[in-house]
Amino acid sequence: MPASKEPFAQSRGIEAGHAGHRNQVEGALPLEAVQREFVRTGVDFLAVLEGSRLLGLCARRDIADALGARFGFALNAQRPVRFFLMPNPLVFPLGLPLAEVFQALAARGDRNFFDDVLLVDAQGGYVGLVFVHTLVRLQTGILAGNIAALETSRREIVEQNRRMEDDLRMAREVQLALMPADHPPVSGRCGTLRLAHLYQPAGGVSGDFFDVLVLSESSVGLLVCDVMGHGVRSALITAMIRAMVEELRPVAADPAVLLTRMNADLTRLLRRTGDMIFVTAAYVVVDANEGQLRYAVAGHPVPLHGSVEEGCTCPLKHGSEAVGPALGLMDDFTFEAGAEKFGPGDRVLLYTDGVFEAPDAKGEEFGQRRLGEVLAGSRALPLAAALPALLSAAEKFSGGSAFGDDVCLLAAELGDAQT
Repeated sequence: MPASKEPFAQSRGIEAGHAGHRNQVEGALPLEAVQREFVRTGVDFLAVLEGSRLLGLCARRDIADALGARFGFALNAQRPVRFFLMPNPLVFPLGLPLAEVFQALAARGDRNFFDDVLLVDAQGGYVGLVFVHTLVRLQTGILAGNIAALETSRREIVEQNRRMEDDLRMAREVQLALMPADHPPVSGRCGTLRLAHLYQPAGGVSGDFFDVLVLSESSVGLLVCDVMGHGVRSALITAMIRAMVEELRPVAADPAVLLTRMNADLTRLLRRTGDMIFVTAAYVVVDANEGQLRYAVAGHPVPLHGSVEEGCTCPLKHGSEAVGPALGLMDDFTFEAGAEKFGPGDRVLLYTDGVFEAPDAKGEEFGQRRLGEVLAGSRALPLAAALPALLSAAEKFSGGSAFGDDVCLLAAELGDAQT
């Protein structure tokens, strides 16, 4: 049987064409004559009418029992058949959904399951009798058609998923291509900067983004962003940010100006989506000539500074002026920058919340304090090895479970002037 073009075709109704026969007798006909009618027609059930009015249904087995019992023929042969109607036969009006027909049929007991079904019109007029095996075959055909249709839909969904996976794979490759793969050396009077990053999306594409902007022979800008949510929409916004940063490179030496301009542009663009979308960001300019960090933060976790001089690893000691709201919320906000010393042996870490929000079995987060402690404890490791150590510590804390959010780490270390 060909697959049904209409999913779940039992939503159609029962039709006159489903009737197997229209044999009938008058309600006043004696049982003896009814028995002969059964023999003549060869059917097992006859409709019983009184004129045009349907009285019910009689069965060959019931008539045979009534006439074959002891003294049955003498007692019942001349009695009208209307006194021998079957109790509670199934009566279906034309157009009744097949799903309801099959449900009513399945509710019958074993003894009556194969009894014929009466079919009537909207006014209750007799249309015909439907064989149960007709309905069973119809249901089987519909189920087979639906299974075939579902299989076709399944194959189409598999193909659509394959195309989506291919698209996501390409989007991931494009997104990765937008981010720096290596970091050129930057040196100054105070030392040589070493840079390292670790980027781990939670899915195929990510809402986290980082960039490294070489501003001069001795200074570099470090940018980390986190778009609300993750997935394709967030990844598209990171692509917008990448293009925006390139356009704003002439002002990138000033963290306050860069975030102020980014915020104004993003607010105008994101407002058109009609949804509440925002981007958090941290931007740090490291100057190896001056031995200084200049930074501004937009609703983002504050970068960690491992200071050799102060002997601690803690968030940048910004004033309130260095931290503003997330980008894309207030187009007229003006960011301000903070500054700190950055001497030989110092490290600075920019990161997204995916790493410190990793929970343990009790739901406690790894947290920024532990992140700082691990960064301080990894001072003996090269910078490129320190970042995997941070990630490993968070994974161990959370019992080895996968991170539920994107993870992005970007760090800089000032080596001795001789290195």
